[in-house]
Amino acid sequence: MRKRTFEDFLEEMCFRINPTVLDDDMPDYFDNWLGSLDGEDYIRYANIFAQEQFLAGMDRCINKLKE
Repeated sequence: MRKRTFEDFLEEMCFRINPTVLDDDMPDYFDNWLGSLDGEDYIRYANIFAQEQFLAGMDRCINKLKE
């Protein structure tokens, strides 16, 4: 299973926020969306991603303990 990257997370966020973007337009739209973010936006998204990664790691640890 491929690990989810911060870029994967940002793509998902972009398309959750903008669900009407067509599949063919997604690559260019995503690049433009990234360019429109400021430093505060990146920090906010990075904090959310870090929290998700922490919770996923904790879940894996708990599952290993159950084995």
